[in-house]
Amino acid sequence: MTFLGLVAASVLPTITLLINSMTPNGRSVYSINRLDEELRAAMDALFLLFGGVCIAVMALVALAIPSPAVFDIVPHLSSEVLPRGGQAIIGGATALILWRIGQIPGILRRTLKVRHEAALEEAKLKLAANAPDAGAIGKAFATHPDFGKPARKEETG
Repeated sequence: MTFLGLVAASVLPTITLLINSMTPNGRSVYSINRLDEELRAAMDALFLLFGGVCIAVMALVALAIPSPAVFDIVPHLSSEVLPRGGQAIIGGATALILWRIGQIPGILRRTLKVRHEAALEEAKLKLAANAPDAGAIGKAFATHPDFGKPARKEETG
């Protein structure tokens, strides 16, 4: 139960952080679309985890409550069938959570890679915009007017 609580408590803040990372600051349309795809995949995976946690917790609560007396009419229903079904639901939901939780780091790494590429693209554009043109560089490092003229031996002394 503690594991499920920790997973549920970490899912919603992570989704909020992912949503807030979608900013258009200097990004191209292509990188924004790639980031959107990765964020959607991450949110889908996190909501699937959250849903699995909810199902497992509901099954645990249902197992903790005694079965109504009306279920005693059918032999072994409340003593064996319902508890085993609840255990199967909890086991399946927990297996789904454990299977999908391993995919979250990969999704977050891909999202980070897209953000890195977008930031790199933005930095290159800023650098290109702030870089002086070739004419300005030539003026900054002007050469002497006699540079490159052939020298005669008599002049060099």
